[in-house]
Amino acid sequence: MDFECDSIAIVASLSLGLPLDSLPNQGMALQRRQSLVEALRHSIDMDSFSSANGIFDIRQILDQHPDIDVSTPIRLPPLPPEDNISAFKQRAASVRLRRRPKRSKSEPLSTTDSDEDYDASPHISRIDCISEAEWNRRSLNSTASSMTHSSTSSTSSQSIRVAEAVADHVAVLSDELPFARGDSITVIDTSSPSGLWYGACRDSQGWFPASYVTIISSTSSTDSSNEVDDANNFPEAMRRQRARAVEELLKTERDYVQLLDNLVHGFLEQTYRRSDLFPREAVDVIFSNIPQLLGLHVRLLRQLEMSLDPLRPEDSMIGGAFLRHKQHFTVYAPYCNNRPLSCSRLASLTRQPVYHQFFDACRLLRGMPHLSLEAFLLTPVQRICRYPLQLQQIYKVTPVGHADRHPLSCAVRAMKEVACQLDERRRRIESIQAIALWQASLHSWKGPDLIERNSTLIKNGDVMCRCVTGGNHWTKQITLFLFDQTLVLCKKDVFSRNSFVFKERISLSSVALHDVNDGKEQTFHVTVKNSFRLVGENRHYLFSCQDAKTKEEWLRAFSDRSQLPPPATSDEKRLALSTMKLLRISN
Repeated sequence: MDFECDSIAIVASLSLGLPLDSLPNQGMALQRRQSLVEALRHSIDMDSFSSANGIFDIRQILDQHPDIDVSTPIRLPPLPPEDNISAFKQRAASVRLRRRPKRSKSEPLSTTDSDEDYDASPHISRIDCISEAEWNRRSLNSTASSMTHSSTSSTSSQSIRVAEAVADHVAVLSDELPFARGDSITVIDTSSPSGLWYGACRDSQGWFPASYVTIISSTSSTDSSNEVDDANNFPEAMRRQRARAVEELLKTERDYVQLLDNLVHGFLEQTYRRSDLFPREAVDVIFSNIPQLLGLHVRLLRQLEMSLDPLRPEDSMIGGAFLRHKQHFTVYAPYCNNRPLSCSRLASLTRQPVYHQFFDACRLLRGMPHLSLEAFLLTPVQRICRYPLQLQQIYKVTPVGHADRHPLSCAVRAMKEVACQLDERRRRIESIQAIALWQASLHSWKGPDLIERNSTLIKNGDVMCRCVTGGNHWTKQITLFLFDQTLVLCKKDVFSRNSFVFKERISLSSVALHDVNDGKEQTFHVTVKNSFRLVGENRHYLFSCQDAKTKEEWLRAFSDRSQLPPPATSDEKRLALSTMKLLRISN
């Protein structure tokens, strides 16, 4: 018999490197096509950030295979005769043997599994091992029903389970969950088709192989539904509130994805077409990595839609969707840090009528509200800060017996961590800029830039300093500036009230701090009060403060240096300096 397969299956086969052999009957061909499409969809879902990369790869495949006609179905090669079915099975078995993933030596085996039995697992690369009788038992309706399996199984897979670790799991990646054999693990999400589960152990959450644990108790979704159906646990008023909160989250997410789509396809792509107006560097500065944001939220929205129960929104389980994408929200860091650059470049461009008219035309073509492009580009920064609030609101109206309560609690904590990390990085960049500006205001600066090793100004103030360096000795009233790795000594400029003259810098890694008791000081042979000293090789500094409280503040500031974050990265320094440069140009 003849059977036609459209180009999607061909592209899926070529993209994944899986065989697309002729099959003995129509049912097998349909099943093969469905498996290839599902595998391609899964590979796109597993993309770290942007689905645009996968689309580019598929376009490359089409360019390399001009014989593929994307407009019409493609006829498969002639089917083999019935007596060649055994040869077909042998060829499929050899392909399966070559392509099957190998088990790590450290991965445990259950008592019923072995390497020889590995082919029994239902993976796309082992689809050919299904017997002919099993193919015949399957009808075309089974193919249609398999398309709805993911949506129906997602709810059941979100049930809360308690598992016991049967082997040690060492976390190699940052999003993996470490545990030891015998640990109790709360399994939060089991819906990933890759054999990885998401769970919590002690104070950590992350992914781990399902083969490393065994389930010891389970609260199924049916049991959870029966529990929350109790009017005492989930009253009608709370049901309505949770349904509204879930629907509000889905609605705002749909609107946000639509906005990102308009920015990418309505603005970004149009600027690429007008290279006479927009150099590539300017486009990258204005829009940053917004295509990656679109790819992330398309996947997140798909997961949320699959988790939504349209008939009973209050029973929807949405916490797992955010946990699965927790690590991917790091794409917001470069976007948020790039905001000052984007605003500065937009401000300089929109002063010219041609650019203002261009952006306004892009907005009208997409039917967007009458707002500036800068206002639209601000939305992602606002959105990432809004997630913890929305999830917290849903959590407040989620009863204790609800199966989504624990995943939702983890999701609230995860999104708060994301927002805090973004805010912390923004403060670091602003601190680097402040240090660079302060250094530029000093007179007679010497040595490398402060931001090479410093990212935070901890404390500054006036002290009396006595110094012995080699054979030199001096005593002056100076102003100290304590950074995380350097102490800078300055004196006030007599000609400018708020300016300082650079005198000396001390690397704190080369000196030791000592508290000095009130009374006679042995090195300088003077009577001191409220003092401390720094001792280095061939150098000795004695600092005297105005009162005991100021001295304690200085000693505490030196001690708190060990709790500060590491020095600024090269990317943070580059971004801080480039932002300052653009701001000076625009002003």
